[in-house]
Amino acid sequence: MRFTRSMFFLLSVFTASVYGYFIESFHSDIRLFSNASYEVEERIEVNFGSEERHGIYRDIIYKYKLPMRKYRVLIDVRDVTDEGGLEYQTSISRKGDYVNIRIGSPDFTVTGTQVYKIRYRVENGLLFLDDHDELYWNVTGSEWPCDIKSASATVHLPAGTPSSEVRTTCFTGQYGSEARDCSAEIRSDEVVFTANKSLGTYENLSIGLSIPKGIIAKPGFASWLRWYVIDLWPFLILIAIAIWLFWRWNNSGRDPVEMSIAPRYAPPDDLSPAEAGTLVDERVDIQDMTSTIVDLAVRGFIKIVEIEKAKVVLLKKSDYILVKLKDGEGSLKSFERKMLSGLFKQGSIDADDRAKLDAICPECSGKEAITISSLKEKFYIELPIIKDSIYDGLVAEKFFPSRPDHIRQKFAGLGIIIVVIAFPLAGMSSNWAFAASLVPAGIMTIIFGNYMPRKTKKGAISAIGVAGFEEFVRRVEKDRIERMAADDPTVFERLLPFAMALGVADQWADAFADVFKEQPQWFVGPTGQSFHPLLFVHNLGGAIQSAGTAMASRPRSSGAAGGKSSFGGGGFSGGGFGGGGGGAW
Repeated sequence: MRFTRSMFFLLSVFTASVYGYFIESFHSDIRLFSNASYEVEERIEVNFGSEERHGIYRDIIYKYKLPMRKYRVLIDVRDVTDEGGLEYQTSISRKGDYVNIRIGSPDFTVTGTQVYKIRYRVENGLLFLDDHDELYWNVTGSEWPCDIKSASATVHLPAGTPSSEVRTTCFTGQYGSEARDCSAEIRSDEVVFTANKSLGTYENLSIGLSIPKGIIAKPGFASWLRWYVIDLWPFLILIAIAIWLFWRWNNSGRDPVEMSIAPRYAPPDDLSPAEAGTLVDERVDIQDMTSTIVDLAVRGFIKIVEIEKAKVVLLKKSDYILVKLKDGEGSLKSFERKMLSGLFKQGSIDADDRAKLDAICPECSGKEAITISSLKEKFYIELPIIKDSIYDGLVAEKFFPSRPDHIRQKFAGLGIIIVVIAFPLAGMSSNWAFAASLVPAGIMTIIFGNYMPRKTKKGAISAIGVAGFEEFVRRVEKDRIERMAADDPTVFERLLPFAMALGVADQWADAFADVFKEQPQWFVGPTGQSFHPLLFVHNLGGAIQSAGTAMASRPRSSGAAGGKSSFGGGGFSGGGFGGGGGGAW
């Protein structure tokens, strides 16, 4: 506090020696209206002496800090004239928290005594408290770098105000001062406030006027809404973005075909398991990738062999070996070829595991093989290539009009940009509403992005067919399963990769518990164990889970004013609305 007062003292001494002009008198004429607005007419008599100046500028504060936001007073400048009523050349702008009124012409200068009359209307500048309504107004403001020889204000009361019930208070001095070198005279229809001595540089006259309840009509909902819209207009951005996102989703994000889902005994013929899983949720995930490994095994391209790596008491730790039986050139889709080549490019097998493989699977001897565990921290570099191939293939085959991941990325990027710019805008404008509206708007944009990808008519119909197969598996019609197995003994293993991609492999295995009795040729499991579809799927699931974990693992190094009354001991100079300051130019 000592430092602040010392700075003000030094600043006052400095400005007194630098600024040759001073204000002879500063008088505000304030007319209160019953509709809660009031008109202020400031008469500022400035003595420039022999200095040549263009005129003065007046800064009036219209935004005041409150917790979490700025409170805004509406100031509408009506006119700026001289003593005879002739208008001055004036430039009005808003700079930060101030209304800036620059008076005078850059082409002309003046000297001696000049009179400036500034008239403006104020809204949202009254305090409506529990026991009274109040005008708390900073008459001169505490930011004038010159002396003010005489300061006063006349407040014209609204019609019907009982002067006997009017209370007054006033303060003088620099900002925060509680000095009361001022007086107030209550007359029949007006109150006159006067500073009892000259105001030094950066000193102010503040006035407080308490009026009984019921004289001034408290602004209604429409007025408050208008003020809040003006003050909190950035929230309109949130509303506009929400409307735009819904419109965009309704016009571009919804599938062109919506049909009820009926059980279907098989997925569409033109889809692989990975494509079926991607079509349903519009994402390529690790479950879709690993279902491709099983599908390649079912179709005779690889064999999956389980080997025991370690045994602790009754628990065992297994690894899985993939054996390449044939190449897929010409007979596989692009992403399947990339999956097959990527597995055997990134994987490897050591001598001990090779020996175990040859002992368990003599027909695998001499064939290219890898262990699932060897893919750890290596295969992840293949995943983006395979994902791109799946997405590109579905777009090329007209299941999607454009890649779903690109659409999600576009909206995610837009959402992140909105969030990032929220805080700089809030800081530059001193308006917390930018952050409070743009941050949720950005998050909402990111969330909506997940619903923006759409399918073509062909893709929507195929997705309904895939969902129908999933529905069939979940319902598990035993009699239908028995007929399907009788007609096609390979149906269990052939459709198993689809069930795995859709997350219903256990239900699929359980449905074949009494039907499917032989372990498929493409999987070699633990010896001495009787075959059961559910147990088989469990063992196969271990292989696939291990594969998914190993495929996705990365090396650690590769990552990416308040409303406070002037009465009751809470007032001080500069604590009300209005004020600000000014200077010569």
